[in-house]
Amino acid sequence: MVAIANTLTTTSTSTATPVVLPTTQTIESTTAKNSAITKPQFTYGYARVNDLQLLNLKQTKTGRVVQSDMLINGQLVKPTRRFWHSFAARFGVSENMFRYFSPEEIFLRVSEKNSDDTFRYCLADKGREVELLAATSANRPVIRYSEICDLVERFGGKNITYNQGVVTSIHEPRGGARQFSIGGDQFRDRFVLETPVDGFGHPRLFLSLLRLICANGAIGYSRAFRSDIPVGKHMDHCIGRALESFDNGDGYSALRQRFESSQTSWASVREVLTLGQAVEKLTSSHKLKVDGLFSRLRSMSGDMSEMYGLANLDALSDKRKRVLPSRCRVYDLINFASEVATHHATTDGANRMQAYIGSLISDEYDLEGTATKATDFDAFFMKPTSADATQLAG
Repeated sequence: MVAIANTLTTTSTSTATPVVLPTTQTIESTTAKNSAITKPQFTYGYARVNDLQLLNLKQTKTGRVVQSDMLINGQLVKPTRRFWHSFAARFGVSENMFRYFSPEEIFLRVSEKNSDDTFRYCLADKGREVELLAATSANRPVIRYSEICDLVERFGGKNITYNQGVVTSIHEPRGGARQFSIGGDQFRDRFVLETPVDGFGHPRLFLSLLRLICANGAIGYSRAFRSDIPVGKHMDHCIGRALESFDNGDGYSALRQRFESSQTSWASVREVLTLGQAVEKLTSSHKLKVDGLFSRLRSMSGDMSEMYGLANLDALSDKRKRVLPSRCRVYDLINFASEVATHHATTDGANRMQAYIGSLISDEYDLEGTATKATDFDAFFMKPTSADATQLAG
């Protein structure tokens, strides 16, 4: 893993002024200057619910808003899923209400019945369009993009990335870069910090393992391997203290045990199909950088339709899918998913693949312990890119 070198300019203190403004007002604009990778420019402001105007609204049959434009403080913006989710949390409404009422009706009722309909919003200007991120309480602490990037770099953070209101960085635990062996592969302990820059949600830490032979990073994106950072008024101090002191011996031990067990567990048809569905979603949403993942997955797991004489594996019941083995092990699925996430997917696509890994290792494998012993495993399932080869050589 290679750190992304950024030169950043800090433009504000770490928390928003804890007052509720009676009128809408832009409170800050911050951007990463001289960054190795162009990042959005972030603007923070206040608005009232009855000031919102929706345009070009499109909804699914269940009422979920899938596309719209919005005017906020006279600026045309594109609301994100993060905005709708945070809006529902801020004003105590369910997102299911959009199934029965239009957003305009909900805005009107919230404004009429809520004595304080002021909220703070965050805009991410990406050049081509301006995304509306979270809507949060005006008093909620928030850390700006430039501040968190400076902070994590100061504590040795690597691979700093931004996606949909969240900055992600990779760190070594306080105990150091412990190297250990699982089967024939060498690993090192890592953890991942996710920090929202729009004020919605807490900073969170996830345990991670780095496979050295291919630089794949597998992240335990599940509650079992997650730690929330309690924050107060000064978020930079709280996050800095966590980065300085974090280690979780029991958690890393449990994570290693799940990897060890995956090497001696055949992957079930259900587990392979679930990974295939995840890859299919990334392909259809254009979140992959390479082609041919389906053929590589089929080559790894075997042609299960031919193995079981079925033209359509979906015809099997879920119970049957759980007990029928493929020709690969769960460890192969983990390595395949982590390789896609680390080397072949966009930031959003990588998060989705890591979520698959987290859900896979958090529960008991369908065919846990059915393989007699661990064997040698492939370093790469896809051909490494020139950038990957340079990274591994370094």
